[in-house]
Amino acid sequence: MRFKGFKGPITGKHVLIGMIAFFAVTIAVNATFITLAVRTFSGEEVERSYVQGLAFNQVLEERRAQAARGWEAAVDIDADRVIVSVSDPEGGPVGGLELAGALRHPADTSRDVILDFVERETGVYIAEPGAVPPGAWTLAAEGENGPAFSLRRRMFVENAAE
Repeated sequence: MRFKGFKGPITGKHVLIGMIAFFAVTIAVNATFITLAVRTFSGEEVERSYVQGLAFNQVLEERRAQAARGWEAAVDIDADRVIVSVSDPEGGPVGGLELAGALRHPADTSRDVILDFVERETGVYIAEPGAVPPGAWTLAAEGENGPAFSLRRRMFVENAAE
């Protein structure tokens, strides 16, 4: 068999070189994609997930205790503020929580926004991270001292800056 621009017949040596070149290109492309994928997202959503998994029973107990208290949380994002209002079962405000948290982007952890909440009035905690870009976010807030309090809320920000 002859090909235009190729002198002489195709031999086993040519086929071997072609197959080696094919697999070399395939392996190089796969290695490049794997490297880029791991550099952009490690697959680990929280640091030290194994250690946190060991304490999961404690987390479940804290969630049961929070559910027994009957606290409710309302979340609002306006302009450049994240507002969390915590109330007890009778509707009264729950004050004295030291909240810290983050707005987590579901696809790109580099876009996560750290939130430092300040209690402006009893039961109303405000963080001012600046303008929150539109899109899907998960608000994660935890009480750092005092009674265990944890909040996870998925939300969609249409355009908080307007």
